[in-house]
Amino acid sequence: MPTAMRSATGSEAPTPRPRVGTKTTKSSRLRACSLLVALAALLAPQAANAAPGQLSMFQDDRLLGATATNPAETMAEVRALGVDIVRTNVIYHKIYRTPRDRRKPAGFQASNPNSSKYDWAPIDRLVNLTRANGMQILMTVTGPGPYFTSESPRRCRSGPCSFRPKPSEFAAFAAAAVKRYRGKVAYYSIWNEPNIGKTWLSPRLQRTRFGTVDVAGAIYRKLFIAGYNAVAKYDSRRRNRVLFGETAAIGAPLPMLRAALCLDARGRPFKGRLRSLQGCSGRVARLNIGGVAIHPYNFGGYGNTQSRTSTKSSLPLAYMPRLYRLLDGAARHGRIGRGKGAFVTEFGFQTKPPDPFGVSWGAQARLINESDRLFYGDRRLKSVSQYELADVPQRDQFNTGLRDSRGRAKPAYAAYRVPIVVTRRSGSSVEVYGQARPSRLLMGGPVTRVDVQMARGGGSFASVAQPLTNRRGIFRINVNRAGASSARWRVVWQNFDSGQFFTSRVATAGKRLRYYSD
Repeated sequence: MPTAMRSATGSEAPTPRPRVGTKTTKSSRLRACSLLVALAALLAPQAANAAPGQLSMFQDDRLLGATATNPAETMAEVRALGVDIVRTNVIYHKIYRTPRDRRKPAGFQASNPNSSKYDWAPIDRLVNLTRANGMQILMTVTGPGPYFTSESPRRCRSGPCSFRPKPSEFAAFAAAAVKRYRGKVAYYSIWNEPNIGKTWLSPRLQRTRFGTVDVAGAIYRKLFIAGYNAVAKYDSRRRNRVLFGETAAIGAPLPMLRAALCLDARGRPFKGRLRSLQGCSGRVARLNIGGVAIHPYNFGGYGNTQSRTSTKSSLPLAYMPRLYRLLDGAARHGRIGRGKGAFVTEFGFQTKPPDPFGVSWGAQARLINESDRLFYGDRRLKSVSQYELADVPQRDQFNTGLRDSRGRAKPAYAAYRVPIVVTRRSGSSVEVYGQARPSRLLMGGPVTRVDVQMARGGGSFASVAQPLTNRRGIFRINVNRAGASSARWRVVWQNFDSGQFFTSRVATAGKRLRYYSD
């Protein structure tokens, strides 16, 4: 929070005090106090329901050395962008050297991280590089696993096998991962996108004479408990930082999450035969979740921050109240603790090119900024996220990078480093939201002063305010100027570690961003 009061133009606002040689009266002291209170109210940078401490999260498989890109150089670049925390998937079948084994090898101890069947080298490199660059780690421990970890290995054909993973086998792998990386991980999460069948967890739905059962929800509950127990036993300091879900926005995440919490479509405890079919008989234990991890892409990873959906079961970015209603209902029924929040752990906008669909490069820059502003207004949201530093050559995969596959920076690259969103309040008043993501702000570093600039018509930019950011580099101010809502705006700041000046994209005032109630 700023310690020095600022005027609307950024100059120091002196503390009201009597002139030298004059007597301070009671009325003058009251007027001085009133002025201080008024100034404090005007200069308060956060709204009452905002989340000033959101983490900036990043994920890119290049950090694992999955491509020819140099992981060390890539990690240093991610750090320079001002990232707080790096997410990585630790996938059983990629760590296990011969994942098509249909029988568990004799003598193989899955819970032993030093087993010769494991190759941790890519994860070791990522963990070491992340920590060396002063960033935190979110580790998603996940399947699919080797074929023998399935309840029916014969169903496993070619490629990864997601069919009915055995919780006991996953528990052993999770134990190995946690033992190896304990003390080095800030957050864990359990299983990636369990609501996406075939790729990550199958089967999804099963018809019975008692109704359709969301089998994935029942399986995921057991997998989460298995993974959580491994963290609680072998990295107990992080037992309250195990995230639940990691769900994709499509694939009906809300019904799956409810089923995993032993709740029906109305958010009430299962009754009758469905209680048994869902594995919810007897006393249902409360899960100690650290929050719910989500990937709130719009369908296809394009659209905009205010895109609507006709489905009630999906969870794109503008529909977060759906998740909070689910969490609050689960807390009322004792399934989880009260007041749990959400973490956006994977997110972005696909671009055209390279994809045959998606948003333009310029629109991507604007939309990643607007998404951050939308999420900033949500106190229950603990992190924002950017998936991919650079696109991949395969057009059938998500291409949400800040660079293209040849390494050329898109407009989103600079927009990520210096977000800006301008919201119209009236013809002569706007809100300016932005962030400086410098390396020195990592891990809650010092505040920074930024320069907010405005240009009318075709004129040049001129400074109108120099607010201080909070410790995450975020600021939000209201500016009153003639023609503010039709002007052009930008933010400039200097990284005092490197001496470099960084400039945001040029923004114009838009409508207030908001969640939909349903």
